[in-house]
Amino acid sequence: MSRTVIGICSIVLFLIFSLVFYFSTMHKQKQVTKLQIIQIEKQIALDLPLLDLSNELLKHSGNKTALLNYVRKLNTYIEKSGIQVVTIAPQHEFNLSLNPSEFIRKLTSNNGVVVIVLTLKQPYLTPSVMAIHFMLFVLSALLTYLINQTVITQIDKKRVIHAELNPIEPKSLTLTINLINKTLSSSFSPDQQVALANKPLCFYLALVEYCTNNPEIKLNHNKNVPEELIDLANKYFYRLVELGHTIRKRPNFNNSLEKTLSEIRAALDDVLNDCPEQKALYYPPKAFGEGSRSRMHSYGLANVSQGNIEIIGK
Repeated sequence: MSRTVIGICSIVLFLIFSLVFYFSTMHKQKQVTKLQIIQIEKQIALDLPLLDLSNELLKHSGNKTALLNYVRKLNTYIEKSGIQVVTIAPQHEFNLSLNPSEFIRKLTSNNGVVVIVLTLKQPYLTPSVMAIHFMLFVLSALLTYLINQTVITQIDKKRVIHAELNPIEPKSLTLTINLINKTLSSSFSPDQQVALANKPLCFYLALVEYCTNNPEIKLNHNKNVPEELIDLANKYFYRLVELGHTIRKRPNFNNSLEKTLSEIRAALDDVLNDCPEQKALYYPPKAFGEGSRSRMHSYGLANVSQGNIEIIGK
């Protein structure tokens, strides 16, 4: 998948996870809020006989100061619930207009109906919720990456199986390896010469010769490079010295094997850009499945004998 598709998939997964989390959180929050409101109503109902409310029948004005103090103390007690009591008043005195966040509950007492005005202040985006959304975003990106890797692995497996079941018919292409100027080129584009450093150049020449002589050999990353292959690489290295190339130190062909193979693949990508079907002949296979050190993987050139390689300066 391209980076754009990966980005879109990550965002879609993040939105799905966020919506699921949002609705489940809001549903749970509504249940908790409902229980908290019931508890507050019960507490006020128990305290009603002690509250000095006005009584229209008895022409009693009540003690509004004491009522305000009660509301203030009650709010202090229930502060962490996110619910606050705005006012408590007999129904005949209630004439307030409610804000969008306010709602009323009614209690029936011996003196008539009592109206309780409550307000709900429970913000959704708390620090803990934001942290969970960040974790959901990371999870979405990780899942997208794993899905992408799985797709790539399956495609590579199919290509390998197809290559094994359908050996590639060689076409009229010649891969030219020039030791004199240390370049790779092809007969399709002879003017396009790609330079290669000493180590990958010598190793690739040795790999070509070794795999031509040993077509059934398996070269695994989890094993040392065969001594015969190392000797061939050293032979080509000394040939570079004979050709007059300035070389300070003979490289260790056992070290940084994957880096060496990557440099070889990059050069072949440029050389075989116009004929990608030839890669199976000359291209050291990339790993699939368990990774670059999978026991199933071999970087050997299984089909190199079907190709045509010309070495200049050998």
